[in-house]
Amino acid sequence: MSKVVAILACVVLAVPLYAGGITWTTPAPITYGTALGSNQLNATTTASGSFTYTPPAGTILNPGTHTLSAVFNGNPGATNTVNLIVLPVSLSIIPLPQTTQVRPGLFTLCPSLPVAIAPGRATTRILADAPSLQTAQYLAALLFKSTGCQFIVRSTATAAPVKGAIVLTTSTTNSALGAEGYQLTVAPDSVLIQAPAAAGVFYGVQTFLQMLPPQILSPHPVTGVAWTAPCAYIQDQPRFPWRGCMLDVSRHFHTPDEIKQLLDVMALHKLNTFHWHLVDDQGWRIQIMEYPLLTQVGAWRTNIDYGLNPLSSGDYNTNGMYGGFYTQAQIRDIVAYAQQRYINIVPEIEMPAHSTSGVASYPQFACTNGPFSMDVINYEISLYSLAAPGTYSFLQEVLSEVMDLFPGPYIHTGGDEVVAASWIWNRTPADEQEMATLGITPNGSNSVIQYQHWFSTNMANFVQASGRKMVGWTEIEAGGILTNMVLMDWEVGATNGTVPAAEAGQQVVTTPDASCYYNYYQTTDLSLEPLGQSGYTTLNAAYNYEPVPTNLPAQYASNILGSEGILFGEYLPSLTNVEFRAFPRLCATAELTWTQAAMKNYTNFAQRLVTHEMRLRQMGVNYDATNIFQLGNWTPSLISTSPGTLTWNVTTNVPATGEIDVSFWYTSGADGLSIYSVTLLENGSPISEDAHTGFAGSGPSNWVYILHLRERKPGATYTIEASVAGRGGTASYGNIYLPNWN
Repeated sequence: MSKVVAILACVVLAVPLYAGGITWTTPAPITYGTALGSNQLNATTTASGSFTYTPPAGTILNPGTHTLSAVFNGNPGATNTVNLIVLPVSLSIIPLPQTTQVRPGLFTLCPSLPVAIAPGRATTRILADAPSLQTAQYLAALLFKSTGCQFIVRSTATAAPVKGAIVLTTSTTNSALGAEGYQLTVAPDSVLIQAPAAAGVFYGVQTFLQMLPPQILSPHPVTGVAWTAPCAYIQDQPRFPWRGCMLDVSRHFHTPDEIKQLLDVMALHKLNTFHWHLVDDQGWRIQIMEYPLLTQVGAWRTNIDYGLNPLSSGDYNTNGMYGGFYTQAQIRDIVAYAQQRYINIVPEIEMPAHSTSGVASYPQFACTNGPFSMDVINYEISLYSLAAPGTYSFLQEVLSEVMDLFPGPYIHTGGDEVVAASWIWNRTPADEQEMATLGITPNGSNSVIQYQHWFSTNMANFVQASGRKMVGWTEIEAGGILTNMVLMDWEVGATNGTVPAAEAGQQVVTTPDASCYYNYYQTTDLSLEPLGQSGYTTLNAAYNYEPVPTNLPAQYASNILGSEGILFGEYLPSLTNVEFRAFPRLCATAELTWTQAAMKNYTNFAQRLVTHEMRLRQMGVNYDATNIFQLGNWTPSLISTSPGTLTWNVTTNVPATGEIDVSFWYTSGADGLSIYSVTLLENGSPISEDAHTGFAGSGPSNWVYILHLRERKPGATYTIEASVAGRGGTASYGNIYLPNWN
């Protein structure tokens, strides 16, 4: 959050201020209120001497002369009109740059759009050398969406500032910045972004975008905004090479366009690794030409599962089956989209456990004859038989097709939680024989661990021979460290975890669940959260996580590649829910993996988030603001044991189009509330209904109802009706919310 110093004076230096605070020093007690152009701060108070005023969230003080009217000495008849001097203190950039020097003046990008339908040509040009040309085109396209101005892109060989231009160049003498570092100079008449490599230029552009008003990230033209950035010099480079986000699409499918939306937000945060969890028990999401049944069978189940409302996702096919998969053409398109944003995709294909989708499709590779069902996940048999004829060929052919689609250096093969299921190896004659042949005693105390280690060693060698490096979860090394693979340690501190692996020369990505699992709840106040996975990862815990263990000797610290935010998908049925869980915690991941540890400060980070939230909302990101709108409540006097109707006018709360969620949250009482249906009405006529039976009480509850508004009609009145009754009696109290979960 930017802070400003406001001084009663006639001289004005204006810079953008977004939802900041104003410290106002006066010679005498005053009562104050302000009117800054079209922005009303709407505050009145009486104070003596110096005091601080923080405007409402969302207030924007655009550059220009700001007139302030003050009533001095509590005398309504004594009104003085003065101007504000506004000085920047923080640029509210996330992740925090390594070095920032704010300088006098403003750079004006282009004129403000007078009306949304009047696009024009920007006087500012974008000049780029050959390696930076793709980023220049990206920047021009993004700026056009919000400003309505067309930015001319031209090739250049210059590495110097050019008046009236944004120069992007990989020509720099500062090679110490590395492949992802950059220098950004914003002057009153020019912008210069220099980096040793193209990725650094792209990251410099992301920083420059954050120096402009948040509306610069709007996908639609915005009028009345002064498109200016404060002058500054920034030198920056990342702390870790692996700065990631993991999304599980096995439990719930997310469309290619939704994946691209997530990649766009990752790019803004300089996150460079998208860990794509494509295969697990509940779904096989990647087309494999050699084995078509993997998506014909393994990509579909009959229900949404996890006790979720079936309406919380739209991923049903014409036969009513739930799921989906990505064709190889779609995969290639997404990979190219990510590459344009300097994001490497790491695909994860689970093996040898968590493999119901694989063995249900091709049961000949399983330890038993099943039966296998995509609707009944039996972890005790969701395991490949390593000795079944053809299993190795099957898995290696799958990985070969995967590697053809993903050009990045890493291929994730899972490997977690094998021991929970692998007793079946000790009951499968072929695997027992294979263990004996390998010198492993079947049914021995370590036979399962040794057998998996043998399998993982072979797979790591196969991936390495294909020019890549295998990645696996913590459990993959229970039988020994594999230095030719990357350990992804979700059990940091375990006996065979990060420290011994790094000391042995192995590269490690640390992702402990207590700090990095963003599918966990964010707060202990569950009325603010949707149905989720047990466990808590607060924003503070996420931000203050340190990827390098304190007991790791300094000479091995470089073996820690970085970290990532983890989003396992059991309770993430929609992209909106993914975003609710991810943000702002993924902002914390961005900073802890980019910014040097000594520069991190949670209080300062939280202040910068105030402005950053505005950026994310401009992008349409469902940012968790830790508050939800309370629609109403129920009390014993409002309900009976027979079905009745509760009604609320929601005209001012419904969106222009989209989903409307209604949640019932029990707070106290000996009884509970049965909910039979929730209906959305437009001018008194029903237009959407969720008629499943739910319960809000002290026991297990199913209390989220989902409605859909196709298009809001101007001037229409919208109401929500709920058919409810007390269960067991009317001694029940609770609140009804319109959350932003889905």
